Amino acid sequence: MKSQVKWGLGLILLGAILLSIGFPFLLLYAVPLILIGIALIVFRNREERIEQVQE
Repeated sequence: MKSQVKWGLGLILLGAILLSIGFPFLLLYAVPLILIGIALIVFRNREERIEQVQE
């Protein structure tokens, strides 16, 4: 498993924990963590594709 996937899953998990602990108050911190985690997983191979096109 690549490090982007590990970090993405970790951030999603951390965001979900924060969201479940203090819903209205920690929403400001939980949502960006979840979104960053999802973005890391979705765009994990983008660097390799860009390098292949440039070569």
